[in-house]
Amino acid sequence: MPVSDPDRDGGAVVPAGRPTTVWPYPPEGPGRPSAGWLAAALDQLVTCYTRPGDPVLILIPPHADMPAAGRHGTPADRLADAGGAVDRLGRAVQVRSASAAGPAQPSGYGPRAQGEGPDGDRRPLVVTVVDPTRTGWVHGVPWDRLVAPGGMLAVITRSESIAGGLLDPTGALVAATGRYGLALLDRLVLLEIPIAELGGPPTTLAHQVVARRVHSDLLLFVLPTGPRERR
Repeated sequence: MPVSDPDRDGGAVVPAGRPTTVWPYPPEGPGRPSAGWLAAALDQLVTCYTRPGDPVLILIPPHADMPAAGRHGTPADRLADAGGAVDRLGRAVQVRSASAAGPAQPSGYGPRAQGEGPDGDRRPLVVTVVDPTRTGWVHGVPWDRLVAPGGMLAVITRSESIAGGLLDPTGALVAATGRYGLALLDRLVLLEIPIAELGGPPTTLAHQVVARRVHSDLLLFVLPTGPRERR
């Protein structure tokens, strides 16, 4: 992964003009369908940024505290369900609501990480999903009490077209996490459809036809190991 350049405040930033990393939609395996783009992204995140035995926190947005039984329509629901894959990789995964008070509760997938309180609950990898129209809750999370020094926060999000304008949550997320000393390290593209489906010629959309979303964004934030004041 490319190393980010420091900005004038000493924080890491994504270099302007460099190529964007793309994580393709996972292919189907012999005799079994693909697990889907979000589960595959979580699998790759855990493999790249943690080691066996490391604790991983999956933080669910407060408006999706309790995924409804049998409902898998939202990224928050599917992210919570994908915790089983993290356990398969030998990590201690916990699923927690962002609105829950106190230390994270065990999800039933992996063992409870040792330690109580904010310091004991810090993880080398925290993964969450943010709807671009509902970013307010992100500002109330003390990220430096969830992410271990040198650890990563992975935010799965997307841009949204509303009333002819583009809503990009990146600025809000950078501000919310920067308040607690985290810096944006990288931005990746997560393809939600197979690459083969992207090769067709451009066409004009018929009236009232909804455009198909082809990717989500993955923002990677790092918590530096050195001391840093909150903004």
